[in-house]
Amino acid sequence: MNRPALLLLPVLAGTALAISAAGHAAPSRPVLKTTTVSLPTDYDLEYPAGPDVEAANANCRACHSPAMALTQPPLPADEWRKEVRKMITVYKAPIPEDQVEPITRYFTALSARQAGAAR
Repeated sequence: MNRPALLLLPVLAGTALAISAAGHAAPSRPVLKTTTVSLPTDYDLEYPAGPDVEAANANCRACHSPAMALTQPPLPADEWRKEVRKMITVYKAPIPEDQVEPITRYFTALSARQAGAAR
């Protein structure tokens, strides 16, 4: 150890004792854990054809694979619009204002097709 580190040791030890004496628990060391994440395998695919699909492919695929978006429950237009706005405001998606309605129309039509197929 070099000299400055040796001088700092009593200060750190005194701080730890002061924290313990004050009734506060000394900070614990972080525990690192290993985790596994499964990434989508369809990241290179595009959304199914339909009106305004270009808006979905140009703006949504940057963060969402088609499989992730296609497994969402069918929603009406006002709910899809709220979802697009949430992506912009909460998650800071760089979606231009003129793309909000085309994206909304695309996912609304897709929801209608999914709902029809489920019947």
